[in-house]
This record gives sequence, structure tokens and C-alpha cells, in this order.
Amino acid sequence: MVVLRAGLSSIIPLQLLTMLSPLEMELRTCGLPYINLEFLKAHTMYQVGLMETDQHIEYFWTALEMFTQEELCKFIKFACNQERIPFTCPCKDGGPDTAHVPPYPMKIAPPDGAVGSPDSRYIRVETCMFMVKLPQYSSLDVMLEKLRYAIHYREDPLSG
Repeated sequence: MVVLRAGLSSIIPLQLLTMLSPLEMELRTCGLPYINLEFLKAHTMYQVGLMETDQHIEYFWTALEMFTQEELCKFIKFACNQERIPFTCPCKDGGPDTAHVPPYPMKIAPPDGAVGSPDSRYIRVETCMFMVKLPQYSSLDVMLEKLRYAIHYREDPLSG
């Protein structure tokens, strides 16, 4: 019990433990059990000259909008190796202490290197940075295929 209390106190001040319901504590420590795509989209940064209006970025968001909640959860697991994401984002508050609270913001960047046609490349991620390295796929169908491959068929290197 002492170890559990010490662990919880490293996340939540002990005085709050008596003020929170079990559901409130779960939400504050684990995040929502579903993925709010609009919230995720609002907390995404585009790297190295990419913009939200780029065609392949629009395909990306359209593909995620077509996903079930189960597939969205698998995408989050693939992209940042977390089961859930927080339901608030301290990164937008502007304070220096909250600028890099994981996993936000999600980052979308171009893929490393330029070998081969974009449609033959796979999506890569840097989970510790919540960075998705996204090739410029030529169609929504290709984007769906590559995203589904990434979340369903890739082996998790952390699973041993």
C-alpha cells in the first residue's frame, strides 16, 4: 500500500486523492479511453515545410476519420507507444514547464531519405517524440492501405 501511495503521489498531489472520484483519477492519470480526432488534429505540428493543406496530409486525416475507435487506438499505440492520450494538452498553455509534456503535440514530418516512389514506402514513427514520418502517398486508398498495414501488421519492437 505504501508503494502504491508513493507512486500515485508522484503523479497527483496526495491532497487531491481524497477530492477525486475514481473516474476523475483515471482520466487525469490515463487519459480518455477513446481518441478524440479533432483534439488530436488541433494538437499536431507540421515539420520541415509540411502544411495541413498538403494533399497527403489531407489524405492522412481523411483516412483517420474513416477509422474505428479500435483502429484509432492502434494508431496511437503505433505512433507514440501509449494506450491512451491525455484529454487536455498543456502544450498550448505557453508555460515553459508544460511545453514538452508527452505525448503532445503530435508531429508529422516527411520520411527520411528519398529512395523509391512514395507509394512503395512505409510510414515510420519516432514514438518517443510522437512523430509520424509520412510519405507523400498519391491517393487516399494508398494512405489507408499503408496506415492499416502500420497499425495491424507491424511487430511491436517493445513487446519482446
